[in-house]
Amino acid sequence: MNLVSLERVSKRHAEKQVLSEITVGIDEGDRVGVIGVNGSGKSTLLRLIAGVEEPDSGRVVLASDARVHFLAQDPDLPPDLTPMQAVLRGIETEEYRAAEMLDRLGVRDLDRPVSQRSGGERKRIALARALADEANVLILDEPTNHLDVDVIEWLEGRLRAWQGALILVTHDRYLLDDVATRIVEIDRGGIQSGYGNYADYLEARAIREEQAEAEERRRANRARTELQWLRRNPAARTSKAKYRVERARDLVAFRAEERRKDVEIGLPSRRIGSKVVNLHGVGKRFGDRWVLRGVDHKLAPDARIGLVGPNGSGKSTLLDLIVGDLEPDEGKVVMGETIVPGFYRQEPAPMPNVRVIDALKEVVLETNTVEGITLSAAQLLERFLFGSEAQRAYVEELSGGERRRLELLRVLATAPNLLLLDEPTNDLDLDTLRVLEEYLDGWKGALVVASHDRYFLDRVCDDIWSVQPDGSLLHHPGGWSAYQAARDEARRKPAARPVADAPSSTGGRAETSGRRRKLGYNESRELGLLDQRIPELAQQRTELERAVQEAGSDYEAAQRAGEELAAVLKELDAAETRWLELTELAEGGT
Repeated sequence: MNLVSLERVSKRHAEKQVLSEITVGIDEGDRVGVIGVNGSGKSTLLRLIAGVEEPDSGRVVLASDARVHFLAQDPDLPPDLTPMQAVLRGIETEEYRAAEMLDRLGVRDLDRPVSQRSGGERKRIALARALADEANVLILDEPTNHLDVDVIEWLEGRLRAWQGALILVTHDRYLLDDVATRIVEIDRGGIQSGYGNYADYLEARAIREEQAEAEERRRANRARTELQWLRRNPAARTSKAKYRVERARDLVAFRAEERRKDVEIGLPSRRIGSKVVNLHGVGKRFGDRWVLRGVDHKLAPDARIGLVGPNGSGKSTLLDLIVGDLEPDEGKVVMGETIVPGFYRQEPAPMPNVRVIDALKEVVLETNTVEGITLSAAQLLERFLFGSEAQRAYVEELSGGERRRLELLRVLATAPNLLLLDEPTNDLDLDTLRVLEEYLDGWKGALVVASHDRYFLDRVCDDIWSVQPDGSLLHHPGGWSAYQAARDEARRKPAARPVADAPSSTGGRAETSGRRRKLGYNESRELGLLDQRIPELAQQRTELERAVQEAGSDYEAAQRAGEELAAVLKELDAAETRWLELTELAEGGT
């Protein structure tokens, strides 16, 4: 059943035609991933469907029974409400369901109002509200921003089971590939649509582009043939040959559709010495809490390190310590003399009343590419898909993704040889991420990435550092998949030798601090019981989640299942937390 239809919809922002007479329908059961370069109109399309914006022409038609819930990229919540009040405000749901969503998304201290929450917490509260609502058209704009990896994996399962229509924009390619059943790409005001997941769409797009290139080659060959005929046979242009003259003119005058452009980076790094950054017993605390402690590591010149850990665990703090923006409370950080760091922060500094071209000129007026070509600031911006109009625009007028792309250029244009990336995939479009990954393949320097993006960590990192609850770091050779496999194996065999004891391939080893003791008899017995209990609870959770879904309009059945589910989730969370504590003790004692 069709739930949403867009009919010849157009939308302009200032001087830019964002959408031009697009027509698309979305049915019940469709899980649509919307892709396109930053600034192409992805968020605009979502706002039009949600009714937050009105089209300049055309119309958006919703089915009579369509119930829409829209999660914006930067949601606006009433500041004086508690998280529970914010979730329940204006939606049809039960309190137990709201409590379950908040718990699964890691929102704690439910008496503290929204005004005292970070941007990441506010996004998670708004996501909890979206998932708790009884909508059948769910629209999500970058839902994985500010989520831990474990929560993203839970969200994947939740979205796969969605029964209504789902429309989402996300930079998380694993989630997009796992959840989407259809891809809609916005490109220069128009759309391309294809059924299947993201990988299926990329394959179809490559075939489509190859066919277009082949057709253009055939047209060019025909045009050359007709031109040669015209030049050889001027006397043959009789009325009988008139059709051929017209065909030749049409072929010569034809202009093929402009190809989709990708970002071009091609910026060099500086020479790097053998000494990059050495961390000697580094610790940092905020108040009474030690965020990091006992960190010893020598960063190698060719390091490719991914930092992982829950929100607030200390990943960004470690990057600030490495670059020198924070001073450690114990130990020291020593940077090599040849090192020129480039820090791509999670939140770019505000630039009020600054034009895009001037924002880049603050950093560099011109530079040479790896091919030896000298480019001006304006030419660099062209390579990063900022045309002449966009260069004259003010920075605050850019979309979130365009702002991030500009900041990436500002960092890379300084030719750093130590690159620190803090959540680099947030808000960047998928094609730009692919180009960045390919660039980093050949980039000469040391790289440290803090990210929740599993695909990006797999693609660019050779080693993973995980931030532990006690502030120490554990080293895991390989990218995200290797880390995940080792973690799953450790959960199945908690007494096995931990992957953290493997020697570091990055010129050093992240070490845990302090002495660890062995488990006592009662603790070993408790760990064994938890190994049995946790799978049982996980199975109960799955069955109860299914029961809540199947209850439908049966309020009493849904309430019973929901209450049981809340109790199981609470017990499972406590069991997993205790299991991790005991496992760390067991690993430390081996």
